Amino acid sequence: MRLSQWGDVAIGVLVRAGEDAGQRLSRLRTAVASTELTSPRLNERLDVLARRGAAERVRIVDSAIIALATSPIVDRVVEIQLDRVLELLEREPDRIRALVRGQRDSMVGDVVGRFRAGAAAGDDAVDRLTLRWTRNGNAETPT
Repeated sequence: MRLSQWGDVAIGVLVRAGEDAGQRLSRLRTAVASTELTSPRLNERLDVLARRGAAERVRIVDSAIIALATSPIVDRVVEIQLDRVLELLEREPDRIRALVRGQRDSMVGDVVGRFRAGAAAGDDAVDRLTLRWTRNGNAETPT
């Protein structure tokens, strides 16, 4: 077996384990449904298994993401893309400068827009409070 096939073997093992677990879970559901076992002890054990399964699912997904992110293939893809960007920067610096300026302008516009929206919401709140305090012009204190 070639070294490059070991990843496929690992995936096959995981799929087979998942299929086996699915079959066991299906048999358990059938047994519970057919005998209508609803004892507190059974429910407690099922809850424990469900929590363990959820924790394992999160751990497996995290491990898979880390393995993918640190794989040599992803490193190579990133290197190739970085080389392309640096080459483009070297060949066409004005194009990159325009891109950076556009991003900066967009970010500044977003910040200004959020600031304006916040200020408008604050103005509305002050207007409502002032109106309530003055009761449409009657200088009464709030209750």
